[in-house]
Amino acid sequence: MGINKALYASGIEGIQVYQKNLHLSPEHKQMLAEDISRFHQADNLWDVLRQEFSLPHYEDNPCVQEQIAWLMNHQDFLLRSATRSAPYLFFILQQVRKRHLPAELVLLPIIESGYNPFAYSTAGATGIWQMMPGTASGFGIKQDWWYDGRRDVIASTRAALNYLTYLQNFFDGNWTLAVAAYNCGEGCVLSSIRKNVRNGENTDFWSLPLPPETRDYVPRLLALAVIIMHPDQYPIYFPVVHNAPYLAQVDVGRQINLKQAASFAGISYKKLMQLNSGFNQTSTSPHLPYKLVLPIQNVESFTENLARSARQNSIDWIRYKVKPRDTLASIAKQFYTTPTTLRNLNKLASNHLKLHSILLIPGPPSPQLEEDVETHAEDVAEKNIGKYKAAQDEVVTVTNKDLMSKETLVAFQEDIKASSGKYSIHAGDTVYMARAHDTWASIAKRFHISMKALRLVNKLPHDRISSGAQMVIPTHLSQTNLISSQEKLSPGDTVYMVRKDDTLEKIASKFHTSAAAIRVANLLKSSQVQEGDQIVIPTHIASG
Repeated sequence: MGINKALYASGIEGIQVYQKNLHLSPEHKQMLAEDISRFHQADNLWDVLRQEFSLPHYEDNPCVQEQIAWLMNHQDFLLRSATRSAPYLFFILQQVRKRHLPAELVLLPIIESGYNPFAYSTAGATGIWQMMPGTASGFGIKQDWWYDGRRDVIASTRAALNYLTYLQNFFDGNWTLAVAAYNCGEGCVLSSIRKNVRNGENTDFWSLPLPPETRDYVPRLLALAVIIMHPDQYPIYFPVVHNAPYLAQVDVGRQINLKQAASFAGISYKKLMQLNSGFNQTSTSPHLPYKLVLPIQNVESFTENLARSARQNSIDWIRYKVKPRDTLASIAKQFYTTPTTLRNLNKLASNHLKLHSILLIPGPPSPQLEEDVETHAEDVAEKNIGKYKAAQDEVVTVTNKDLMSKETLVAFQEDIKASSGKYSIHAGDTVYMARAHDTWASIAKRFHISMKALRLVNKLPHDRISSGAQMVIPTHLSQTNLISSQEKLSPGDTVYMVRKDDTLEKIASKFHTSAAAIRVANLLKSSQVQEGDQIVIPTHIASG
């Protein structure tokens, strides 16, 4: 089971997107090869960037001249920063363009962090945009034990640019004030403006009584733009950055060990972590989403190796039931981990444990503890269904719910016949524990799978399904019809499955488009949509 070209590969986004559980067909391999070819033939992005600068640079201002001199005396810093920026530059420029922001903002991470995603400040800011925890949370950045989105270049760029857009609006389009506020906060800038108003003084950036760091910060950004704008006058030869997508975002479909992922992609672990710098641990989170960022030229290698090693890269998890006299320290010792790790992983407020509560523990179970351990359904599928007791109603690796075509079902039947009537579990399948009142029809509907396919896989002796019965749901099949639907999509479009309580207006708002555009794209006669409907979202024309 491989990974296919995206439902969308949006030029507007600046990053190619790949979905999980789809076949990498010859046609899509060709598309991927063309993307890579375009990348190698593209113009130098630094040349493109200087043509798109739009802010006044105040080149003759003494403060800007002072910063030009400082930067020219620190060319090693500039070259290191430019080299580190290479994987991200195209994506960030596209995000700036999407929001109609000045291209100079692409340079801001050089001033903030030297384009180092692992940079930390003494104040607690981190990432290339040096976002503080509170600001990041306010703009939708996730931060937990597994992941800090402030270090994730993709997530933090979107959040930082949204914050800068807010600051621009806050200061009525004045970009020097907006950039100053990014450094010291809008309250700081506003306080300085009010002070000057009281004193009858000018309220432009150059006149405000701002902190010394901020008074250097804005001129340094402008000075860097001047240097890049005039390469003949300021000869610093930045490494070539191609004006084409370099990054690909792959939805792996499940948790994955990052060292294993690097091996699959054929890149070093260090390089993988530079591109996926938001991860705090050596594996991705066990919770959605399961997205990895890779160089576009490594996607095919990654998908092929992932397909060959369908189960080798899964993470072993133990669901441990707390017994009398257990402590966090004693459990940590049994499983060769630490109390802090267990507390963070399970979001415990203290070291106090509730009897019979369940703890999630990383690592393989010890044989002597087997009777106290509940494995995840994903592991049950690998070892033997029914060998361990699974948690009630536990569902893992649920794939996108897209309806199976008749051709897919016929091919599926032939595959089972060829395997002497036995079904082999695929990556992307789901192990499900039946609940009270479940029927073949209700389960098939829930997972958007044909009832006939469900019966083929699970040869249960009766039509009636007993509560607690474990079933394999062939959800890997639910992706195959997406290939045929690709012809209906424009680059940048998205296939969306309508959820409970969705309306056309809610969906349009979620994707920053209009209800009318969705109706036109899907030839809908009314605004009514039903749960489970597949609709095309014309995100290639969505507003920023």
